Amino acid sequence: MRTKKYHATALSEGDTTREHEVQEEINSFLRALRSYPDRFAREPYLSFQQHLSSLGTASHPPSTNEKRRISG
Repeated sequence: MRTKKYHATALSEGDTTREHEVQEEINSFLRALRSYPDRFAREPYLSFQQHLSSLGTASHPPSTNEKRRISG
């Protein structure tokens, strides 16, 4: 049986930018997980999705790609 060999490749600038965006999204999600119980105690009808969205818009202005997606 053959095994696949994977070669390491250098990340392009776009790849590193995307990797950074993904890491920021993960960090934002983790912050929301930590802070949701306290906020839910104050606002029991607030969904986690609403909480996550409010944190994302308050702490992270849209990137250039997000602006393009929103406007066009």
